[in-house]
Amino acid sequence: MAKQPLISLTWNGHATATVIPELIDLAEHIEIVLPANYNHVLFRTLNPDAPDAALEDLDIRAGSELLTAIAAVGGLEDLAILVDVLNDAQASLRLVSPPTLMIDLTAGNNEPD
Repeated sequence: MAKQPLISLTWNGHATATVIPELIDLAEHIEIVLPANYNHVLFRTLNPDAPDAALEDLDIRAGSELLTAIAAVGGLEDLAILVDVLNDAQASLRLVSPPTLMIDLTAGNNEPD
């Protein structure tokens, strides 16, 4: 069965986090659009040494460990339940501005369709 190229979700807390494991086998990429007001706190959490005048532009690529840092932000704690799931799926993550978490599931997929 061919996977969908992209499944896009809007962050809705626990409900969004719990549906992600069900989508892993259905998609090549999963995009989670976070509320815009998270951009500042995510930038400061992930760039604690950035000067106050720094442009708060996110573009971070990492593995599932990025979720641990993101889940430390109030309102995003439920992302922590995905750390092991996405690690097992060998997913790579990208966090960009406006705050959007992109999950790439193609790296761990070496099986033919």
